[in-house]
Amino acid sequence: MSIFNIILLILGGLALFIYGVKLLSDSLVKVAGSKLEKLLDKMTTQPLKGALFGATATAMLQSSSLLMVTVIGLVNANLLTLSQAINIILGQEIGTTLTGQLISFNLGSYFFLFIVIGFIFMFFTKSSKAQHIGGILFAFGLIFMGMIFIAQGSETFSGYPFYTTMLITLGRNLYLAILAGILFTAIFQSSSAMTALVIAMGSAGTITLPVAIAFIFGANIGTCITGWFASLNSSVNAKRTSYAQILINIGGVLLFLPFIHQFAGVIQLTSHSLPRQIANAHTIFNICVSIIMFPLVKPLAAMLMRIVPGSVKVSSSRTKYIDDNQLKTPVIALVEAKKEIIALAKLANKMLEEAREAFIYRDINSAKRALAKERTIDKLAETIEHFLDKIAVEKLHEKRASTLKLMKNSLIDIERIGDLTNNVAEFSVQMIDEKIIISKTAIKELDELFNTTIRACKLAAKSLDTDSKLLAKQVYIIEQEVDDLENKFKNNHMRRMEKKICSPKADTIFVETLRNLERISDHAFTIASHIIYL
Repeated sequence: MSIFNIILLILGGLALFIYGVKLLSDSLVKVAGSKLEKLLDKMTTQPLKGALFGATATAMLQSSSLLMVTVIGLVNANLLTLSQAINIILGQEIGTTLTGQLISFNLGSYFFLFIVIGFIFMFFTKSSKAQHIGGILFAFGLIFMGMIFIAQGSETFSGYPFYTTMLITLGRNLYLAILAGILFTAIFQSSSAMTALVIAMGSAGTITLPVAIAFIFGANIGTCITGWFASLNSSVNAKRTSYAQILINIGGVLLFLPFIHQFAGVIQLTSHSLPRQIANAHTIFNICVSIIMFPLVKPLAAMLMRIVPGSVKVSSSRTKYIDDNQLKTPVIALVEAKKEIIALAKLANKMLEEAREAFIYRDINSAKRALAKERTIDKLAETIEHFLDKIAVEKLHEKRASTLKLMKNSLIDIERIGDLTNNVAEFSVQMIDEKIIISKTAIKELDELFNTTIRACKLAAKSLDTDSKLLAKQVYIIEQEVDDLENKFKNNHMRRMEKKICSPKADTIFVETLRNLERISDHAFTIASHIIYL
């Protein structure tokens, strides 16, 4: 076989492996993405929970780089502190070794069984869950097929003198092996691909354990490049997070490098199989580094705050939870986008309360605050809408894809609530500026309608937050109450107009305020109806 064909064989194997890992990641998220959501939701300041999330998420996503970019997005949105992010990184270091453990098994030709069964599940079953499970099996088959091609190419290469010379050179100068690992991982944006290549070389018997460990060391450092790039245009804390990963991985390599041959001797005791030894070396190394670093999280965070100076700025006119880096993990992006929409709904509710105060108490300051919030709501809604449009719906389970549609529809309703509330606030300004007098009876009626509408909006936001169909149905009852009150107060107002109690200008403001409040309650019910029919 020519050198060109050997290179094609190895590159083809790598392509199959990388695609298999991507398919495995997508299928796992569709099957078990809800568990990832729950882990993220329950994650607190407790270090162990952060590490558990890091390990689980990396194992599920099959990519430490993907999780790192997502973590930087969460830090950039001020959803994670620097210490929390470092705890996740330490867990991530452990979770990323799972791929190596899986691919170190020698399945022989049984990988075809995974491909066949996976194919049947993917194309001949109607259940979406069964199809996703088929995707997992099919992905495993591709991963092992890729490994076999890489191993065959590596074994064929071993017959060429230059390849033997290269391995001898790397064995004498492990720094070159580390550098090669860094460059390969940085180019392919995948430490798993580097691990696969090294384990495949181990299967072919064309690499020694110390050189393999040096390659793994390089892969650990090279994987940091993705996070570093993601942090370039992010907040100061996001930059500190990427530097934390770099320091942890370089620090671990510097700690173990002087004892690499002794470390290899210990690893040889764990298995007689070289591929398994390589996988074990990766796992044990990463676990040891994480254990060593675990008590040093706070000192490391403090040091990074000195190395990368600057303060974290929070603006009320910008989104709180979402960041484009989260889009690498659509499930997490969806969770954070929902938080953003709920926060926007609460802001719209606050605006409505201020519009009520402006109208009922003729408070110009409340009117100004309400009008300012409308501009903020429009700006935030536009940002959230663009973010939702960028979420890869094809990577979501059907139920979460429906949730994405619900969120888009709810966002439109919240923005309309803001627009209608703005109308009410403008009426209050007109009433104050032009000294228009509305009767006490009319004000009392409007106050009742304001309070009922506010109740509907708050309950709609709560039903959206909790996905409660029971609360959503209560919004319908309140919305009917608003309709009844509007009709009742219109009739009362007509009688007042007949008696010439209200002026024409007061008539316009009263009737239009009734109409706007009723339309606000309609949008509150529309939000709730999305929950009912989800």
